[in-house]
Amino acid sequence: MKIVCLDAATLGENVDLSVFKKFGEFISYQKTKSEEVAGRLKGVDIVITNKVIIDKAVMDAVNLKLICISATGMNNVDLEHAKAKNIAVKNVAGYSTASVVQHTFAMLFELTNHIKFYDEYVKSGEWVKSEIFTYLGADISEIAGKEFGIIGLGEIGRGVAVVARAFGANVSYYSTSGANKNSEFKQKSLDELLR
Repeated sequence: MKIVCLDAATLGENVDLSVFKKFGEFISYQKTKSEEVAGRLKGVDIVITNKVIIDKAVMDAVNLKLICISATGMNNVDLEHAKAKNIAVKNVAGYSTASVVQHTFAMLFELTNHIKFYDEYVKSGEWVKSEIFTYLGADISEIAGKEFGIIGLGEIGRGVAVVARAFGANVSYYSTSGANKNSEFKQKSLDELLR
């Protein structure tokens, strides 16, 4: 069996991919340009990709048996064509939920608390020059009591909703698939949510 990783650089420096050598011949590329994909996958059974696109043209030019996406998103693979060619496609569902929820709130705190602005103000030395050790150059707002809309209430969206509710926000959501019904939070149309 021949296994190829097309974009190991996207996985970080501390990831040891040598485990794949137990399953067959393994080749790892740090990066792969779109024009290199088909050539690198000639004679390959399994491809591991994170960001590299595996489209119809690539699938038709090679003989893959399995496409492994080293992320949760699957938008870099033509799933319909893979199914038509009987190529299995697997992703890493749920691996980043907690970190994405955390990052969402890190960005939100920058928006509500202007962390960078106040950090730079303190580092400039202006804070200690204040007779009252106070500066209100940027408004700070609270999440509590705010209307908090989430587009898509999948695993990550639900995680964000739970934390937003813990901060006291009034959480509502729009289901992008239309299939997601969640009784914990108020469902709205996209227009209503954006208003």
